This record gives sequence, structure tokens and C-alpha cells, in this order.
Amino acid sequence: MTGKELFDRYQLAALAKGLGSQEFHYGNILYQALRLEGEEKVFQLLEMAENTGKRVALGYSAFSHDSRMDPDMAVLI
Repeated sequence: MTGKELFDRYQLAALAKGLGSQEFHYGNILYQALRLEGEEKVFQLLEMAENTGKRVALGYSAFSHDSRMDPDMAVLI
């Protein structure tokens, strides 16, 4: 499957399983990753995750003096 197909599959599963489900949580992570990194990178990460049995997660850069603790990158775990 392509990264786009994988992304769509996870988003449909999130909608089907609903709020509070693991599928919904992962769908939200993928959506946030898409906003942070853009389609090309996230779709590549999804393809790599599918081939290696890993998952996409949100990561944080080195600690800043700013009090915000928002994720700022997508990574494989």
C-alpha cells in the first residue's frame, strides 16, 4: 500500500471505532504529524512503518525555555 492509502485506512478506522479507541488516538497522531511534517514525509514514514512493523509517533526537539511542550516532529517507534 502507498503512504496515502495507509493514511486513509487509519483515518477510516479512527472514524469507525470512535472517540477513545486506540484507532482514534493513532488517527489523531497521524493527522498531527501530517500538519507538522507535510504529506510527503508522513506518507514515507507510514510506508516505512508498514514495512518494519513500527508506528509513527510525535516527537519533541531539545527542551526549550519556552513553556510550550507541543510536539514538533514525526518519528518512527
